[in-house]
Amino acid sequence: MLQRIAQSTIVIFGASLVCLSRIYLRYHTPLQVLYGVLIGAILGVSWYIFVIILRALGFVDWLLHVWFVEMLWFKDGDIGSLEHDLCEEWMEWRKSQKLERSQQNGSKTKVKAT
Repeated sequence: MLQRIAQSTIVIFGASLVCLSRIYLRYHTPLQVLYGVLIGAILGVSWYIFVIILRALGFVDWLLHVWFVEMLWFKDGDIGSLEHDLCEEWMEWRKSQKLERSQQNGSKTKVKAT
């Protein structure tokens, strides 16, 4: 929780500096900057609520498991690892993901070793 507060504080501070610089350099009036801040805040909160609703409905999980989206998944591994080839590591990770998904679905099917 403390980390989120710190991150939020840094982002708000950075955005405030940008707002002040826009006024100082006379690119915008204070009223224009205020409208920009309000519109940005409204859009940000709206997007946050929209994503929460999509996650609650299960749309995000469904979309992430569409076959062509799964083809875009990647896992960053330890490139310096000597005990496993990256391809083997990737296959083990995919196998564990399939096993986890089958357990979540309540399925008793075995995952084939590749």
